[in-house]
Parts: sequence; structure tokens; C-alpha cells
Amino acid sequence: MKVYNNLTRKLEDFAPLTGREVTIYSCGPTVYDHSHIGHARSAITWDLLYRHLKHRGYAVKWARNITNVDDKIVKRAGELGISPDQLSRKFTYEFWADMTALNVSWPDYEPRATDYIAEMISFIEDLIASGFAYTAGGDVYFRVAKHKAYGQLKGLSLDKLREGVARVDENKLKEDQLDFALWKSFSTETDAFDSPWGKGRPGWHLECSTMIESLFGATIDIHAGGDDLIFPHHENECAQSECHSSKPLAKYWMHNGMVMINGAKMSKSENNFFTIKDVLAKYKANTVRYFCLSTHYKKQINFTDEALAAAETGFDKLLKSIAGVEAKADDKALIAKFETAMDADLNSPQALALLFETGSSSASTVAYLLAVLGFDLNATGSNTDNSAALTATMDLILDLRADARAKKDFATGDKIRDQLTKAGITIKDYRDKPSTWELA
Repeated sequence: MKVYNNLTRKLEDFAPLTGREVTIYSCGPTVYDHSHIGHARSAITWDLLYRHLKHRGYAVKWARNITNVDDKIVKRAGELGISPDQLSRKFTYEFWADMTALNVSWPDYEPRATDYIAEMISFIEDLIASGFAYTAGGDVYFRVAKHKAYGQLKGLSLDKLREGVARVDENKLKEDQLDFALWKSFSTETDAFDSPWGKGRPGWHLECSTMIESLFGATIDIHAGGDDLIFPHHENECAQSECHSSKPLAKYWMHNGMVMINGAKMSKSENNFFTIKDVLAKYKANTVRYFCLSTHYKKQINFTDEALAAAETGFDKLLKSIAGVEAKADDKALIAKFETAMDADLNSPQALALLFETGSSSASTVAYLLAVLGFDLNATGSNTDNSAALTATMDLILDLRADARAKKDFATGDKIRDQLTKAGITIKDYRDKPSTWELA
């Protein structure tokens, strides 16, 4: 089996640190809002890696963290008038619901950052004692120049990286503008923790390093995440962990490509932001997985209605060819070809293509291999019953309500909204765009 290692920027033979045992850590969500389609792509990718390694006989331990202490969480909780813990728990549950709907495997470990504050403080104290970190005004910063390999994941020198931060407002507390926070003082915040440096919160990068070391030790086999995390998040993780333990943090670094929306970067400000719940209200979970696996995980993927419709047609065609067939691994030739494709850095597009090329005699093996890829062959629809009919009906209702309001018939508009609320459907009105709806 070969995987692309972003650390060396090469395709390498996969050889775990310990026999047939594999440890994986993938970066999970910061739980301050609903998860979006980018989270779905990443989760499905590392679920695919997890499933394939287990299929190939490896003993896999996978950790996917929950970042439940963060500036965004504190800010959003304040806006909603609830505690940061209440907010993070709400959206952790929402994330779990999304992962279940997408048939993503449960990881073996799912550490929450707030459960490791004591370990984080100890980690920082060690770095200060060894000269890798320093205190400044209640904050603690990591000296990046002390990590001789800093920039290895990004593939850039310290000087090149400094050029990138030269345009950013200078932080007078830092010895070097590349230095990053291990601990930030927040004496007036509701979500602050006691430390030797005063009340504050840990740095985002530190959270992952501490949880990895606590769960697996100094070095893991695979560290995974999205392309957007390579720098600075993974670079900083690498630096602080390797200075702390004097060992590599991970043998292999794997990253999935980003999701574009109709060729543009997904953004709330551009009104092209889609949550997993938005997508599953319109498309089946198997369709979303088929869409993701039809492109190699390292490549950028373009999310469009046309692409999702094509994915639905393609997967439905495949399902019809195995309808009523019991899943069995009884075609050794097909399984061998499938494994050859997947062993080549998780080439899921080629693996799916193989399943289309088989005859009916291999239908039972096709069903078996689809399950290996994570498809739920027992699913009969999306996670929202009759979602297409519901969406069409709601589009019509909102059009009728908009017409009534345009004619200043606000009584009818309010009645429609109130009746939908009683039925468990929430209407959201905006000044500059059409109203939207969601199931309560």
C-alpha cells in the first residue's frame, strides 16, 4: 500500500511504526455552528482510510478531536446569551447527528479539548523549561526559530514564512512575528482557565499536540486533515510536539483537497455556504459519499447541483445492478483489483469504476465492496423523509408567502409562518435575500 506523504511530498510505501497496528489522528470540528459540506468531505475521506486499513487487516486506532474551547465559541455563545459549554455541547450533538446520517464510522477516541487542560499546562511548562517557549504579558509563545525543521510541511524557509506575516499587524509581545501562542490570557472571559500565567485559554495548535501525546505517545502513524490546515495549524503542531518529545509527531501527513461551490470558495458572505443538513435535505447520504469518492481525496472538488444529480444517477444505477443480492466476498479477482486501486493512495475513483465494469456474477462482491467504501446499502432515502417532495412543497409555500407580503397582506404571511412553526418548520426572513426554512 502506498500513500502520499505531505511531509516528504512523495508517494511512499505505507509501513506502520509497529507491525500491523496503525494510529491515526484527524482534526475534527470547532463546535460553534453547524458543520458544512467541507467537513463532510474531510470526514468521509478519513472514514474511507479507516475502513480500507481495517479491510486490509490492520489493527487501527483512530482519534478525531472536538475543539470545544475557542474564541469563536466564546463569541457565538455571548451573542446567543448561553455559556460556551452549552454552545459547544449543542453543536457537538449536531455534528454527531451529521456523521451518523453520512454513515461515517465512530472513531475509537473523540477527545474534547477541555478535558486536557491540565496536560496542556504541563506541556507548556516543559517547553518553557527547555527554552522553546517564553512568557510575555500573561501570554506564552513558542519560539519557532528553535525548531530547526520549521516550515517542513509548508516547504518554505523561515525567511519566506516571515515575508508572509510582514504585512500583518505587529504583535509587540513576540520575539519573532512567526512565534505563536501556546496560552492566551483572558482574565475577564467566562471561559477562562487557571494557569501559572493567570487565567486564559490554550492555543488551538497546542490542543491537538497534547491530545495526540496523551492518547498515543510521541509519534503516530498518520496525521490527517484538510489542505487548509497544513499551515499554520499542522506546522505549529509539528514544531511544538517535536521540540517537546525530540521525536517526529507523525510518520505520514495526509491532507484532503478543499470543496468549492460552483467554482468559488465557500463563504457565508457570498451566500454560497451549505451545511451538511442543507445538503442532506436535498440529496441522499449515499449520493454525497459517491460524489466525494468520485474524485481523488487530494484533489479539489467542485460542489454543484449538476454534479450531485450525476452522482445520484450513477449510484442508483450501481444499486439497481445489485438489487436483492446478499453482500459476499466471493469474487477474489474483483477484490484483488479493488484492493490494488485503493492501495494506490486511496484511489476511490478507480475503485468505483471497477464496480461498474463487473457482470452480474460479481453482484454480491460489488455489494460487499460498496460496504467497504462506507455506503449504507440498507438506506432507502435521505435522512429527511420524502426530502425532495418536502423541498418542492416548501419552495411553493415560501413563494406564496412572499407574494402575500409583497401585497402587504402581512396577516396571511404571519399565518403561514405560525402554522409552519407549529408543524416543526422554522422560517427565517432576511432584508436582502429570500426567506429560508429548516426543520426544527
